[in-house]
Amino acid sequence: MRSSIRLSGLCMLLAVCACQPSAPVADNAPDRATTATPDAPPPAPIAAVPATGKTAAAHWQCGEVLLDARPDGDAMRLDFSGRSLQLPHVESLTGARYADAAGNEFMLAGDSGVLILAGEDQRDCSRSTRTSPWIEAAARGIGFRAVGSEPGWFVEVGRGEAPPMHATLDYGDRRIEVAKTQPADLGYTGESADGAPVALKIQRTPCQDGMSGEAFEATVQLIVGDRTDRGCGAFLSD
Repeated sequence: MRSSIRLSGLCMLLAVCACQPSAPVADNAPDRATTATPDAPPPAPIAAVPATGKTAAAHWQCGEVLLDARPDGDAMRLDFSGRSLQLPHVESLTGARYADAAGNEFMLAGDSGVLILAGEDQRDCSRSTRTSPWIEAAARGIGFRAVGSEPGWFVEVGRGEAPPMHATLDYGDRRIEVAKTQPADLGYTGESADGAPVALKIQRTPCQDGMSGEAFEATVQLIVGDRTDRGCGAFLSD
């Protein structure tokens, strides 16, 4: 009889233990399947995607072309070689990118970039401390500027009804000053300080500089006495 009572009590005790919930696992307990061993290297950091937002204004050297890039809303304004481009911002995962439907493109990533002008080869760019001579000339009130090579020369004409003209020839060895010029078609005529006749003939036909590869809006001839130099130029006051 006592054996039956003890057996019955043991069965009841086992049943009660079976109904008790198991002890909860602590939230901070290590997961054996995912915990790295002490010798395992840490996970590699996720590479940051370069920002594609606004970029500060800066001077850039792109091949032989000096340009100024200035943010203008969501676009980028490029000034170079007497020309201006307004390129809208486009989405990119590799840096700041600005492009238009004509094939002009300017891409930036830190202190380097790429300039692609429609119909021209790609130019690699780097930040520069130099200002484009065309932008600097426009800031001084120059209305027209032209350059040529072999030997190197440039000419600048002011603004107004009888603008002054200054020319530097033979890589700077010779200078020509005309106090007042007379407009002639798209060009100018006058007389230098030493009495030599001077004429600057301008045609609005595309021109590419043979040294820098820069493209300009005008083809020019600078005639001083019996000497003629040919080059390219741009109106800076348009």
